[in-house]
Amino acid sequence: MSLGVYLIKAPNSNNDPDFDENCQAFFKDVSQGFGEDLFVADEQTFVKQSTQVFFVASGGSEQQFKKIYNLIEGPYYLLTRQSHNSLAAAMEILTFLREKGLKGEIIHGESESVGKKLARIVRVRKVQERLKKYRLGTTGESDWLIASKVDPVTLKAASGMEMVDLPFDELLSEIKKNTYPENQYTEEIKRSGYNGEEIERALGVYGALRRLVDQYSLNGVTVRCFDLLQPVCITGCLALGILNAEGIHAACEGDGRSLVSMTVLGELTGQPVFMANPSKLFPEKQEIILAHCILPLNMPKSYQLTTHFESGLGILVSAELPLGSCTMFKCKEDFKEYFAQSGEIMENLHEGCLCRTQIRIKTQESLSYFLTRPISNHQMICLGDHKVLIDEFFASY
Repeated sequence: MSLGVYLIKAPNSNNDPDFDENCQAFFKDVSQGFGEDLFVADEQTFVKQSTQVFFVASGGSEQQFKKIYNLIEGPYYLLTRQSHNSLAAAMEILTFLREKGLKGEIIHGESESVGKKLARIVRVRKVQERLKKYRLGTTGESDWLIASKVDPVTLKAASGMEMVDLPFDELLSEIKKNTYPENQYTEEIKRSGYNGEEIERALGVYGALRRLVDQYSLNGVTVRCFDLLQPVCITGCLALGILNAEGIHAACEGDGRSLVSMTVLGELTGQPVFMANPSKLFPEKQEIILAHCILPLNMPKSYQLTTHFESGLGILVSAELPLGSCTMFKCKEDFKEYFAQSGEIMENLHEGCLCRTQIRIKTQESLSYFLTRPISNHQMICLGDHKVLIDEFFASY
């Protein structure tokens, strides 16, 4: 893979006979942190790329930029180096853009950090382009979620993602078929030694959802799973856990904002996402306990099958997550308001008064978000520290 940048320079190359060689040396240094090669792109190649970066190679290049800046709509990323008055020219250019109401940013620093910054920008742009084609399905939010409904018009305008309504009766009809595709997760579950009849019923829900995902060409789905308890006496927890492991973003309780957040976090990081309830806060210690009965089956280091916490019915997993760095996240569908905080998973818990998978997270920052400005109830957790990448993503909107 490689990235083509549009070269902006003074007409006389600052009277430097080694100008081109110096540029190539700069590209080579940056590529070490970037993980991809940089090259000077022609106009056609530059415009077609999902990520468009101008390389402001020298001072005296401002008029050249002014002539061609409208090749793209922005945002404008201005790559600079620590020589040839590159930074000074980029500052003039950025002021010019801002005074026109256009969004831009100068990329400057040590070569390795510049390369890592470029890598984040490229990843963000690729995810943004991918999300524009995504379809998310919902059977409607649960009654108690009074602040979790997604406005589909706002979501479409902000990200391009489409929210599709799924008839709940259609899901019930599919469940009655009690069939499902075999894969590594269904086989793993059936080898567990748990109640075979209950496993088959739980996997029947997975099969039903999988068919609806395929039928409606969905990239994610959320279900009013508690509505399954009375008609079929089963929960959707295991089904959603398998779908998540397969790369289909799946949220419970019909929580649309959690599904959007799960999709964004999963696509950005490439990690499975745990949707959980904040259950206990210890503000003085900067610690929080989160728990839930839904978990991607490819996320824990180990798990055992058990019943649903609130109902005692169905099948779900009580899991042990790897200890270490993690990220907590939530966003609204307008892509303007979001929360991202790094932490460390310190302990897996197994308390009887909480949902089945429980983790204790310690953070270096205040937990005031949860008490003063939460974005609804459920929060998303993934392994690894991805806060800088998330901030980069939302700053681009």
